[in-house]
Amino acid sequence: MDRLKTYVEGFDEALGGGIPRGSLVLVTGTPGTMKTALTFSILYENVKAGSKALYITLEESQEDLRAAMTDLGMTGLDDMELYILDVGRIRLEHKDEELSKNWLDVLQKYIDQRVRVNAFDLVALDSLAALYSLSRLNNPRRELFHFFGFLRSLQATCFLISEVPSGNDGKLSSFEEEFLADGILSLGQVEKGETDMQLRLRCVKMRRARHERGYYALNRNDGRFQITRATSE
Repeated sequence: MDRLKTYVEGFDEALGGGIPRGSLVLVTGTPGTMKTALTFSILYENVKAGSKALYITLEESQEDLRAAMTDLGMTGLDDMELYILDVGRIRLEHKDEELSKNWLDVLQKYIDQRVRVNAFDLVALDSLAALYSLSRLNNPRRELFHFFGFLRSLQATCFLISEVPSGNDGKLSSFEEEFLADGILSLGQVEKGETDMQLRLRCVKMRRARHERGYYALNRNDGRFQITRATSE
């Protein structure tokens, strides 16, 4: 099976070789758990290896996103086939129409056009919460079922960032999207001792993969993400 590497040191082995290509993967976690950075890094490293990627940001501006990723060591973005679709800018350009638009439909048309024309094999959407705030979801489960089906029709590996509130009692998404996704990468912060926090990464599920299910400590050193065994103290 063709696998997409995450380029997180140690994590591809834990995934049984990587993420099966064509998967829809939720990257979920509470605020401040580096969901955007991890997702962008996966696209960035794969583009360096020959992929073409589309990163869709619904709230953060393209300029702010580029600056933040550059600060993390992801340089040379101007010369890479990693394209950023700034939906916030599009919203501002059409602010008089914003309330009348169904942004789920608008976004679907944008994605379809860009992927078909540019042959992107990687797509990331940041974030589902922002998309829901823009969309009129009368029947969320049904409409998201069709949206996920549309993403699968692109035959690209898709990452959907899902932010969940702190103290959510283990909930992974807003409308139980975890049942529609092929894979779930969950990020969280755990108290370590009395004064420190440890960022942890776990693969909750990954269809068509024999993966480890435990927690790993996630770090970023020398411009690369890496995992180590999570410590309990």
